[in-house]
Amino acid sequence: MKNEKGMGHLMLILCIILIIFIAVGAIYVFYHLLENQIIETYKTDMLLIQGKVKVLSEEAIVQKNEALLVGRKITDCLEIEEIKTLLEKGIISQDEENFENYYVLEKVNLEEMQLPTIRLEKGYYVVNYNTDEIIYSEGMKKGKDRYYQLSELEQLEQNKEN
Repeated sequence: MKNEKGMGHLMLILCIILIIFIAVGAIYVFYHLLENQIIETYKTDMLLIQGKVKVLSEEAIVQKNEALLVGRKITDCLEIEEIKTLLEKGIISQDEENFENYYVLEKVNLEEMQLPTIRLEKGYYVVNYNTDEIIYSEGMKKGKDRYYQLSELEQLEQNKEN
């Protein structure tokens, strides 16, 4: 007869270690898939807003009526903490040529634009009716980086494809 003392315990420990590695790997993959899905959702929302902004901007130009633009001018919202943060981080600059064309959108504005499905649990969307740039004041975290602008998300996707 063979002496198999202790071999069962060693195999049990190895199996537990293997299961732990598999679980950690699955959690890591799931976390990154979830992170990517959240960013894609925000990007889709921002693209919907951008489309509506382009339409409203064109209507305002054709009718020569700036009142058609939805939201509050950013110059009226400089006291809002999220807007201050965007200015401090350099996401938006008061020195830029199109600063006067930035508008702050709240949930009520999105509903007015007939975009009620866009999530806006906290923060604001900031849009530029001249450049069609869309900014989410809370930003979206991916890894160690935080992205605020639609153009950044599009650049991120472009870099991923290359």
